[in-house]
Amino acid sequence: MKLKYSILAILTVLVFLFMPVAKSQAQSKFGIRGGLNVSNISFDNLPDRGERFGFHAGIFADLPILPDFIHLQPELSYSLKGVAFKFLGDRETLNMKYIDFLLPVAFRLGSIDLQVGPFASYLISKPDYKVFDNTEVIVDAFKKTDVGLTAGLSYNFAPVTIGIRYNQGMVDISNDKGRPFLGSGKTAVGQVSLGFKF
Repeated sequence: MKLKYSILAILTVLVFLFMPVAKSQAQSKFGIRGGLNVSNISFDNLPDRGERFGFHAGIFADLPILPDFIHLQPELSYSLKGVAFKFLGDRETLNMKYIDFLLPVAFRLGSIDLQVGPFASYLISKPDYKVFDNTEVIVDAFKKTDVGLTAGLSYNFAPVTIGIRYNQGMVDISNDKGRPFLGSGKTAVGQVSLGFKF
């Protein structure tokens, strides 16, 4: 819990610290980005756990802090995550819809951006988990918030950007209802995206 609030505090401080500097730069850009998600959640008790394919789409800014070297790239996106698993030979999926706020710092190396920073996510869907051995349905089995770290690379050829990114959740997203059945679980999402800057 302390880690979650520490990362949220860092997000808030960075936004207020860097926004005035970024606004003073004439080269600030905004854009849209979307692409593929490959997600998993490390639930201890989920049988034959595997990747769940989804997508993400959102808006972002490219705000120069030190022009041609350090940029702040806040992003707000809709992201479909979750996990796949098998039960009695059938493939099942747990679908979780999030709003993600990412705040990576990008280090510009020519046409390549190396990005690293925190993220916070809010669960906007109400995924249920069906306990198959007794057909019980667990409602609201997951916490609403997730926080973690993001890292990635993007290649820029104006106005298009192509990127890969990995988001690792740092907190257990199971709540007291879901944990007895699923165990603890942290999110992990790989993303491939295509973006356009304006």
